[in-house]
Amino acid sequence: MFPAAPIRVLYVDARSEVAETVAERLEREDERFAVETVPNASTALAVLAEHAVDCVVSEYDLPECDGLDFLDAVRADHPDLPFVLFTETGSEEIASRAITAGVTDYLRNEDGDEQYVLLANRVGHAVERRRATVERRENERRFEAVFEDPEMLVGLLAPDGTVQRVNGTAMSFVDAERDDVLGAPFWETAWWDPDDAARVRSWVERAAAGEYVSFDADGTDARGEPYSVSGTIRPVTVEGEVVSLIASAREITERRRQRRELEAEQAFVDQALDTLTDIFYVLDTSGRVERWNERLGEVTGYDADDLSGTLATAFFDDEDAARVAAAIEETFRTGEATVRADVVTVDGEAIPHELTGARLTDADGELVGLVGVGRDLTERRAREREIERMRDLLERTERIADVGGWEIDPETREVFRTEGVRDLYGVETADTVPLEAALDVYHEADRETVAEAVEAALSDGEAFDVEVRCVRPDGETRWVRLQGVPETADGTVVALRGAIQDRTAQRRYERELERQNARLDEFASVVSHDLRNPLQVADGYLDLAREECDSDHLDTVSGAHDRMSALIDDLLTLARDGEDATAREPISLGGFVRECWEHVDTADATLDAAVTGTVRADRGRLQQLVENLFRNAVEHGGESVTVTVGRLDDGFYVADDGTGIPPDVRAEIGEDGQVSTSRGPGLGLRIVGQVVAAHDWAFEATESEAGGARFEITGVEFDDAAADDGATDDAAVDD
Repeated sequence: MFPAAPIRVLYVDARSEVAETVAERLEREDERFAVETVPNASTALAVLAEHAVDCVVSEYDLPECDGLDFLDAVRADHPDLPFVLFTETGSEEIASRAITAGVTDYLRNEDGDEQYVLLANRVGHAVERRRATVERRENERRFEAVFEDPEMLVGLLAPDGTVQRVNGTAMSFVDAERDDVLGAPFWETAWWDPDDAARVRSWVERAAAGEYVSFDADGTDARGEPYSVSGTIRPVTVEGEVVSLIASAREITERRRQRRELEAEQAFVDQALDTLTDIFYVLDTSGRVERWNERLGEVTGYDADDLSGTLATAFFDDEDAARVAAAIEETFRTGEATVRADVVTVDGEAIPHELTGARLTDADGELVGLVGVGRDLTERRAREREIERMRDLLERTERIADVGGWEIDPETREVFRTEGVRDLYGVETADTVPLEAALDVYHEADRETVAEAVEAALSDGEAFDVEVRCVRPDGETRWVRLQGVPETADGTVVALRGAIQDRTAQRRYERELERQNARLDEFASVVSHDLRNPLQVADGYLDLAREECDSDHLDTVSGAHDRMSALIDDLLTLARDGEDATAREPISLGGFVRECWEHVDTADATLDAAVTGTVRADRGRLQQLVENLFRNAVEHGGESVTVTVGRLDDGFYVADDGTGIPPDVRAEIGEDGQVSTSRGPGLGLRIVGQVVAAHDWAFEATESEAGGARFEITGVEFDDAAADDGATDDAAVDD
């Protein structure tokens, strides 16, 4: 309903000609205004229910009710919405009633142009006051949410470094009371060793001078345990003056180490329990299953949902259940017990087991349950010769690959296959099949490889180990590792036994690992390219400074550069370790692009940063994107090129008035920024493409209005409710 304008005004008056005049004059007086007119209160209330309005202006005499009744209706749902009574029939009585009712402002609609100027000013001031109030409340809520973050140590400092406020998380790290630190210099508090005082004080002084200070530090907590934190000290400014400092840090060592150790220990325990051939279980004090290993499900045939919370006695018939219940009570009472009973599977099969349990207690010695193991006592021998044959086959298979096994009789050339092999092939045929039928499961391109390996083993006694493909009846192709070891007697092969292992998942993993390694190598190149360039610019200026003056401070700067270079190396190492993180935050686009311009060697180029708005993005990655586009414009558009940054409906663009990109080359630039043309290898644009992809944005290369290059970044999330310090500053910047 409303055009896109910063201030939306709803004017209510039954007289259409007057309403049109007021709307026209308001919009003429202030180009920020967009005025919507309605004839009565009910229509106005409907508009307010559906649309955002910044201010209501109303005549007193309305068809359905008077202006004050309408004000009451508006205040019921919009208590803070500015409401201006602008009427021709006003009086001192109406004015008094309006002010008592809470009207924002009251004006007489009289002849003359001055009334519209006055009305526009009153409306503008009312809206600005309301927006300032809303923004202040939101900032206060955000600050409190950040300040009381239980994962962060946060403190508020005066510009001179004295502690004004500190959160509970920070206090938990020191053996001190809050009153001990409030009012004290930050560097003299219990968070710091006396030897660190000078260093901490220098951080505070730098922040008080307007610098954003990052630091890493070690300390000892209230328990005497060492810890490490990584944090910042940020200046808070009002009209260019630092009024306070915010110190914040996150614990990065001990707690993470403990968590990693706990997770590793838990994973080790789970893996160890799942490798047991015996049943492992934990029961709570009511005798219900609380924890178990995979073997319990394999033996009973029940899934996890069936096992969890089930009474242990439910796995036995009535007679055995009574004895098991008695053994559980004995364990709780005496500390341990053993009982023999038949575990009844989901299919009704009874499997004899010996069950041994031990009592579990907490740190205070209170009973919490029992832990036990169950050992299978079954000795079944259906067919002695076949069982011996199977035992020998399984033992050999276990030594080879711990997977399904097979055996070929050299005389009959029949293949015996275990159930594991048949499951892998997806077939339900008999255990024994002819060799030719067994070869049919392999991919036609690999069938000859398997056949030749088998024939060489049978004739010459050669063992084999090949990776081939098999095709299941449902059409699925799997990679398998096929191994065969011939058994000989007096130089003659009497049996060929082997194992088969599914390698499909491993193959996928290896391919994915290769892709990940490629991405990590690419990321390392991006980091080296993007971080070292501004450092080289700084080194160049440092050399110039050394030629102009002799100062010990330049050595300090040089040391800082060395430190930055080392940090880049550390970051590359971190990237190759596979860690990555993207944290989005509100960023004022206008000021941000001008900061990026200062970080690039732009020669005689000019920046026109007529862009406003606040985007939500990862600051470091966005800086990579913008600086690479600036660098690309200067390198390929000429040293005196003009670079323009402007806003789109759902993003922004960077354009130049240089030579531009030929259409055939533009067509080769994908969303990932990859291109290899006369404009260069495209590493900078690949960095841009990476940043765009990391934010789920879109990237397109086009031609600018001046015939140069233009790069559009779309799909960007704007947060215009946040402050945009550079939003109104659209002056050009000359290098």
